[in-house]
Amino acid sequence: MLAVAIGAALGCRNARLLRLRRHWRNAHTLRPYQQECIDTCLALLQAGVRRQAVSLPVGSGKTVVFSNLIQQVPAPTEQATKTLVLAHREELLEQAARQIRTASPQLNVAIDQGSRLANPAADVIVASVATLGRVHSSRLQRHDASRYKCIIIDEAHHAAAASYTRVLKHFQGEEGPFVWGCSATLHRHDGLRLSDVFEDIVYQKPFLEMIREGWLCPMRITTVRTECRIDGVRSQAGDFATAALSQAVNVDARNLAIVRAHENLAKERKSTLVFAVDVAHAQELVSAFIHYGTKAEAVLGTTPTAERERILSDFRAGVLPVLVNCGILTEGTDIPNIDCVMMARPTRSSVLFQQMLGRGMRNSPGKQNCLVIDFIDWFRRSISLVTVPTLLGLDPSLVLKDTDVLDEAAMMRQLEEQRLQLEREAAEDASNIQSKEDEEMVRHFEDSFNHQQLPETLGSLEELGFVAVEHLSPLDFFSSSEEGDVRASHMAKAWRSQRLEAISSGDMRLPQLSKISWVCLTPDRYLLSHNNSMYFVSRDSSNQEGNWHGSIRKAKFYAASAPSRVARPPGPDKMMRPKGSKMSYTDEKPIGLSAHCLEDAIRGMDTLVSSKLKPFELRLMDRRAPWRLKPPTVRQLASLTRLGMDIPPAVHNWAREAAASESGTGGTRASSMVVRLSSALKDHNSPKMSSVAAAVRPLDRELITRGSAMNLILRLTHGSAKAWNELKKAKERIGAQNTKKAQAKSQKHDVWGGE
Repeated sequence: MLAVAIGAALGCRNARLLRLRRHWRNAHTLRPYQQECIDTCLALLQAGVRRQAVSLPVGSGKTVVFSNLIQQVPAPTEQATKTLVLAHREELLEQAARQIRTASPQLNVAIDQGSRLANPAADVIVASVATLGRVHSSRLQRHDASRYKCIIIDEAHHAAAASYTRVLKHFQGEEGPFVWGCSATLHRHDGLRLSDVFEDIVYQKPFLEMIREGWLCPMRITTVRTECRIDGVRSQAGDFATAALSQAVNVDARNLAIVRAHENLAKERKSTLVFAVDVAHAQELVSAFIHYGTKAEAVLGTTPTAERERILSDFRAGVLPVLVNCGILTEGTDIPNIDCVMMARPTRSSVLFQQMLGRGMRNSPGKQNCLVIDFIDWFRRSISLVTVPTLLGLDPSLVLKDTDVLDEAAMMRQLEEQRLQLEREAAEDASNIQSKEDEEMVRHFEDSFNHQQLPETLGSLEELGFVAVEHLSPLDFFSSSEEGDVRASHMAKAWRSQRLEAISSGDMRLPQLSKISWVCLTPDRYLLSHNNSMYFVSRDSSNQEGNWHGSIRKAKFYAASAPSRVARPPGPDKMMRPKGSKMSYTDEKPIGLSAHCLEDAIRGMDTLVSSKLKPFELRLMDRRAPWRLKPPTVRQLASLTRLGMDIPPAVHNWAREAAASESGTGGTRASSMVVRLSSALKDHNSPKMSSVAAAVRPLDRELITRGSAMNLILRLTHGSAKAWNELKKAKERIGAQNTKKAQAKSQKHDVWGGE
């Protein structure tokens, strides 16, 4: 028995010596940057920086760094000799414990997680933050804060979470233990500040520098554009909402594109890791790979532990060529043989993206490089999508083809080629889009006006002297009225007044739809102006239902003083406005009115307006009100000229003569007014004016009425001219495009010899 005991003791001694030899060998084989990081941290600790963060990329050996740092952190007191290592996943706990035992075999290391209770006497406690930091948990009370010299936080970008905060608060004392954290990405996408936990990032080394020095595996990048759109996916906590993202990208076409990309680009790769959005997406991808002849399995949160270990073992051994996961292998996964990473999960989080990217960056025997296939879906520029190009400071939509991540010249060359190609495509697309928009605009105007059902008393547009829809434009009012007068000069004066009213309102139907003086601003928007209010009926053309809705804007005055009566320029009515005040209108507010057609909308709004106005106000707004049939005022014509209308000189003369006659100061007979009108018409440059003058008969010729002028002023003031000018430009562009196509067709015909 004694011999057995002595043998066992010698065996333990030999094992301890072996561990110490391994420790000595490991301590002298730290990479230069790892030793530099430890030396920097210790020097700054000596200088008083007690809450430090270190940023090192995935695969750089962060666990090795803190495993060797632990022994070198001085104890602030005789009893404060213990170290607490915090991690949030079981794989990270096991990895940290294993590495610490290797680096410091003389230390007693214990794991505190769930049902596993750590021995409080252990030198190093590797603890689950979910276990210690749980709300109202007594587990944390088992650890005496005064016994700890150091707290290590693995994957430190999680350290601002509430569970970490509860643990750190427990260990706060007069000075508290030294807090050290490490992560590949020391920032969070949820907005929580890591500065509340760490004072400074004391050491960092970019992953490109690590690749350049050979510490990380060479990386080749291929980006694949898909037809899947993700610009409509909502955001949640700084990233895409998982359920909405899965619904957008988990479609057959995109899943097939992923499988085809592996078949075409990574068929010879031994170990391909695919990142999916969620469980459903991962399962669909596995089915797609298997369907097209590639062995694949998935590791999910619901995968039993034994099954997960079996799958990971097969993947490490190269028996399983494709492994799909969602949120399982993003952190703490040490599988160096991964030689292809497929980014099938779009993300706005640089933290998540770099964690996924880093899975293939570790060196491994026989591994020449890692291929990263990044799938870039259609997105708006305003969306901060993270891709491999964005990590390199390039355009997120840059398409790379098997490009070495360190080959800046090749990337710049591809970027320039893509820029030129995109410019050509953009010019072509813009032309096509513009052409479609132009055609849609022209069709919309023509459908709204040319095909409308006109009142029988007015006849057809052609009979009224119209040759194009543009004649309803306020800027073309005089040319349209001239043509109409030449063609229909035999009709009665009353009919011509009605015709002028219809033309000036912008819609030939309006005089028959309503007695009140509505005007058309665009085919989808109509206006009724009254003193201190403006009423609108509008239609949302993007809505398939195309319902009409009512709204209102009201006048408001500023810097009010003593009230005075001021004439409203366009019309005969008076409005009370404080002297020296300024007027503006409130924002447009909806009225509870909805109709399926314009007729119902106008009638409904008429009912509403009639209930709010007094009878004399309604009479003034009637299209047949006597004041509207009078000649326009000089002020109205001045307003129209200022708004861009080209008014014939004859009309100005006529208005002045009419104003003089009304005031009784002109003393001019009507016959002499007609003579001067005819003379002015003949002298005007327009080729149509002379023919119009020939049709003038004494006392029954009207070019414009006061009501028509009011209509035109309202339309021009509220954007009608802009809409009609856009229509004119659209027709010009369509004409130019048709001419260009005809010339191209003619040239092609000439090249091939023709008939």
